Amino acid sequence: MALGTILIDALDIGPGDRIALVGGGGKSTLMRHLCVEGTARGWSCIAGTTTKVYAKQAEAFPRFLADRTVGDKVEGVEPDAVDRYCEEHRPDLCVIEADGSRSRRVKAPSDNEPPIPTSTTLVIAVIGADALDRVIEDVAHRPMLVAAVCGCSPYGRLTPERAAHLLTSVRGGRKNVPAGARFAVAITRIGARQELLAERLRTLLAEEGTTAVLLPAIAE
Repeated sequence: MALGTILIDALDIGPGDRIALVGGGGKSTLMRHLCVEGTARGWSCIAGTTTKVYAKQAEAFPRFLADRTVGDKVEGVEPDAVDRYCEEHRPDLCVIEADGSRSRRVKAPSDNEPPIPTSTTLVIAVIGADALDRVIEDVAHRPMLVAAVCGCSPYGRLTPERAAHLLTSVRGGRKNVPAGARFAVAITRIGARQELLAERLRTLLAEEGTTAVLLPAIAE
């Protein structure tokens, strides 16, 4: 199945959408694929960040909203700067990386995270399937916070049930989602060993009314 079919169609993305990516395990690569597919459909697309990304990741985009480059990182703009840009320039698609995970596969946000623009119409929480059934301490950014949301020890395993709770909790994937914005989950980094776990997680999310897409080809 083509990535465009998975991302644009399965997530019901259309011209005018403002997307914020949170969580861990493939946000930058997911952002790139969304913009590539949008451009292929003739849309004007803009990417950016309200946190930090590696400069090499930002360089993959013709247009990237950021503040400045410090060392090997690009520092993001304030969320309201994204709102102003979209209001002024009206891109068909804006995709913002609104969370940092230090290359870990899963995370829970701290008090000041995630910085999501108020004009966001779709928030996508990202999780790497290779975090599933692994010890939380070994795979998570902010493992103590992940464990607290999951209601377990950081030395417990991130079962699909715990991951579903984390992703849909207002202390997890749904934190700071603007009123009226849609919410979905992207399960990335699916290898042969994670296929059943990823399917189980998608089923659990669907039972709670949350759309989830499986993206085995997307990995950072």
